[in-house]
Amino acid sequence: MATENPTWGQERVAQELALKLGIYVSPRTVRAYWPEEPTGSGVRRTRSQHWRGFVRNHAQAILSCDFLWRSRRDFTCQYVLVVMEIGSRRIVHCNITAHPTATWTAQQLREAIDREQAFRSKRLR
Repeated sequence: MATENPTWGQERVAQELALKLGIYVSPRTVRAYWPEEPTGSGVRRTRSQHWRGFVRNHAQAILSCDFLWRSRRDFTCQYVLVVMEIGSRRIVHCNITAHPTATWTAQQLREAIDREQAFRSKRLR
């Protein structure tokens, strides 16, 4: 199973054994039977892309959003939604509300993701 699926680790193999065959083993047990690398270094290299490389390659097409909150002088709370483009670290959209709802948030995201934006058109190509 490990040689046929080189991107899987010991934990994934243990989960697959439990799910498909009903054999419950620890990832440590799988490690005991894990095949050695041809180089003999013992470090298994995956063919999949690491997270840092993925972000670097697709940063212009990734948006990040988060809620922040701020307290006013009268001790009321306001919520700030910020949408940022990862590649340029530019704030694409920002808005404030006292009561964020799912409908309000969805509308803000619709306004933030405009079809003419560079990240949007790049993703569709």
